[in-house]
Amino acid sequence: MKKLEYFLLVMIFLCASCAKDQWFDPPDNRPGNSSPYNLITPQIKIAVVSDIHYLDLSLMPDDPENNPDFQKKMSMDRKLIELSDPIFEKVISELIAEEPDILLITGDLSFEGEKLSHETVSVSLQELENKGIKVYVIPGNNDIDNPEAKDYSGDVTTPTDKITPKLFAEIYGAFGYIGDEVIARDENSLSYICQPCSGLWILGIDANEITSSGRHAIKSATMAWILGKMTEARENGIIMLAMMHYGIIEHYSGQDNLEKLIKNSQGNAIALMNAGLRVIFTGHYHANDIAEFTNDGKTLYDIQTGSLVTPLSPYRIMKLDDNFIKIETRNVSTVNAEMPEGMEFLEYSDALIIPRINSFFSYYLPLLFGLTVEESEFAAPFLTNGYKAYFAGDEKISPAERNSIEVLSKEPYSPVLEVLKSFWRDLPPQDNKIHIKLK
Repeated sequence: MKKLEYFLLVMIFLCASCAKDQWFDPPDNRPGNSSPYNLITPQIKIAVVSDIHYLDLSLMPDDPENNPDFQKKMSMDRKLIELSDPIFEKVISELIAEEPDILLITGDLSFEGEKLSHETVSVSLQELENKGIKVYVIPGNNDIDNPEAKDYSGDVTTPTDKITPKLFAEIYGAFGYIGDEVIARDENSLSYICQPCSGLWILGIDANEITSSGRHAIKSATMAWILGKMTEARENGIIMLAMMHYGIIEHYSGQDNLEKLIKNSQGNAIALMNAGLRVIFTGHYHANDIAEFTNDGKTLYDIQTGSLVTPLSPYRIMKLDDNFIKIETRNVSTVNAEMPEGMEFLEYSDALIIPRINSFFSYYLPLLFGLTVEESEFAAPFLTNGYKAYFAGDEKISPAERNSIEVLSKEPYSPVLEVLKSFWRDLPPQDNKIHIKLK
């Protein structure tokens, strides 16, 4: 059930090239390799970060807690924007220490598309490049042409410069759009293919086309371009790893009814699988979750990485060796910033996020299920607990929590209970730490 099929069997032969930009010595000349298959152990490390939602410090209010415009913006949000700078700074330092060969960033690099925020993120990513880490980015829904780009630093909130698709490719040129590693650029989107090393291509998919139904989509011309390039890769024995901001597989039952996947998600998934894709890295939904979809004997893994500004502030580290793909999750546990009232970072993060998610559900439950304000406020904390579990991954409801949510089994709450149970029902495979056998 947890096979990455033929392409990972080939990838293990490519790993030395990825890590060192050259092939290692023949197997019989490599000391310390006791593998009966004479393969490479281990050779490549890939980090994944998503939904940074960075807000440049110059655009932040001096006193976020007492800035009414900023607090209104945050009141029903699942993001800790006031901590985006120290969280991002900590992850940069941890990645430098971790020394991955490749870093993938699956969109929403900025809070609301502020030009200054993008420029600051780019500078930090260049720091990683200077350390030998090959960085690749794709845009998310918040990053480009965003009318919500605001400056909160003054007494009055004002608009600030946003960016165009062209400017995105310029600001992040070194991270997928310009340079010797670029194999191809799609003329209809910000999609691209880069080759970080011999035999491996990174496919960045821009799925920011907005349909009349409000769904995001991969443009038909872009999809045709992707499938053509995947055919070229397959014919030349090249492995393709893909990343896209939006999900292509449901991560909990009924997700597509609440948090929309890309248009024609299943059709696109099948087309990509048939073209040879087995792994796609995604973000957008702020949850650390892995989902799998099998069709006609092929399996696609949607490896979704949670947001840095949504507790527990995760990022992923993946290693490939001669028999396993090993996916682990790191969580930011401390930051270099003073928290109010002497609170620890994790304690303060929880104190901020719980009332915001409660407010989110209190607002939307009347619209979705026709509950009264009082009924919504009663049900919201139960949903908040489930939503937080989904964010964290590897959801496992305690007996006490299971008993407590049964209060929602009667009308008018029963439809809400079904949604809540879907949050708690963790679809396979494991989410945070998993070794997937290759052979």
